[in-house]
Amino acid sequence: MSSWLPKELPSGWKFTTNNNGWTNNYHGFQWIQHFNARTKLRLQSPHEYRLLLCDGHDSHISADFVGYCIQNRIELILLPPHSSHLMQPLDVAIFGPLKLSLAHKQARLFRSGIRRIEKAEWVEHYIQAREEGASEKNILAGWRGAGLFPENLHRILHQLADPIGPISTSSPPPTPSTSTPFFLTSSPPEPAILRSKNQAFLSTPAISNLPQDYRTQMRRLSGMSERLQAEMTILQKELKEVKEVHAKRKERASGKRMILKGKSILSTEEVYTALKQAEETTARKKTQKKRGKSKKMCRKRVESSDESGDESGCNDDNISFRASPEVADIEILDCIELAI
Repeated sequence: MSSWLPKELPSGWKFTTNNNGWTNNYHGFQWIQHFNARTKLRLQSPHEYRLLLCDGHDSHISADFVGYCIQNRIELILLPPHSSHLMQPLDVAIFGPLKLSLAHKQARLFRSGIRRIEKAEWVEHYIQAREEGASEKNILAGWRGAGLFPENLHRILHQLADPIGPISTSSPPPTPSTSTPFFLTSSPPEPAILRSKNQAFLSTPAISNLPQDYRTQMRRLSGMSERLQAEMTILQKELKEVKEVHAKRKERASGKRMILKGKSILSTEEVYTALKQAEETTARKKTQKKRGKSKKMCRKRVESSDESGDESGCNDDNISFRASPEVADIEILDCIELAI
């Protein structure tokens, strides 16, 4: 890892790695410990609390993370879902200037024909860009722009689109209708409205004066549009039912996500206990799933040994699958195949 980092690093910086490059519960717990060590020295008394704002990422709501916050007097508050671009100070005023400065410093290498930046070079550029992006001015602007400090709720509400629009108390003056009676005013139209519009269209004098071939083709197109509209209505209803079933299944399998539904402040013993139980249940399910895969592989090896005449068995939990024909029959009963 020494080749990944430059020789000169700012004091107090810490680095960690993993296999897939994404943060996880382990890194989240390491970070909260670092946060506690860097901020507890600023407390005026051991009875004071610190406020920590986080999004709903899995690493921020693990049982270890929440339990550590409870033990060290850290009030953990989660931002509402899909609101980081409005309420997270980093997104509001830090990440933009940081990315712009980082791209500006890497552009020199790209202009030189270099297409691959080494890890140590990226860290060097990030250190310089962080000094410009995470300035005191930008930090204060992020808190102010998110409406967190000074507190300004209207700043966020004004940025949200109003789905209803302004309500007008005065009715507009009636305007004479100049639209043709068979023109559709909504998309997609209701089946009954589509059928009435088609009939009005086919009964107009302009259509009646056309040759028979044209009128036949128009009637066919009108009937086709009505059938497609009816099929789309049926499919929409089926899709809605399928989505409802999947939503219920997802809600049952959501674990700690379901526990945190409707909660913003997590520094309570009840939430910690529920999160711990949810994580234990998830771990138990993963273990059972791995055991099922292992037994399936063992059965395949037993079948291959039967064909080759090899007498070696596959042991799992001190049980041999080749002990006797009766045992083999019992194990086969655990596998159910469905032919659809």
